[in-house]
Amino acid sequence: MNAWIYGYYVMLLLCFAISLFHLQYTQVKPLAVLLAVSILSEVVVELIGKRGDRFFIVYHFFVVLEYSLITIILRSGIKDERWRLLMWISIFVFGAVSLVYSFGFNGWRYFPGINITIESFLVICWCLLSFFSITPNSEASIFRHPDFWLTLAFFFYFAGSMCVNGFYNLLLASDARSAKQLFAILNSLSNYLLYIMLIKSIICFRSNRISS
Repeated sequence: MNAWIYGYYVMLLLCFAISLFHLQYTQVKPLAVLLAVSILSEVVVELIGKRGDRFFIVYHFFVVLEYSLITIILRSGIKDERWRLLMWISIFVFGAVSLVYSFGFNGWRYFPGINITIESFLVICWCLLSFFSITPNSEASIFRHPDFWLTLAFFFYFAGSMCVNGFYNLLLASDARSAKQLFAILNSLSNYLLYIMLIKSIICFRSNRISS
């Protein structure tokens, strides 16, 4: 089981390393920050987990940072100022609602399934908006457009997260061991797909010389 998880860590580090060589592109900068935050969060979770302490609290903060950075990344590809303003406002609204739920109702003691489900729904909405905002130079160039791969990566990842994370706490209550094993496999697979697409997106920035 550890092979699934540590394999995903390798993909995360590889994606982060590649992003560091492409910081001249506007959307890669917040992506690099997101990857750095992801690495830091996983390290903290590993350290807390080895002591047997509850590590779910890390994810309650990470969800807010993750949503903020992903929204900033997708927002940079949106031209309509009304949508851009709405996306900016959603960052503060989601952050406030998520943290109030986590700490106002003792939700920090458990996996933030509800928080992630709300985050996933919002990100999927922004991904759909982003898809319609992509304007390739030709029909063939859509698969060489970095915004396409960025959006596709987040869309598939959060579509899967919305299906799995919403039921994780219920699975933990019924069969904790099986739930953790299933979650580790599905989460690792979705992360492999996410980072492969993100790497493809970063490479497209360089090959096409596109700077948003």
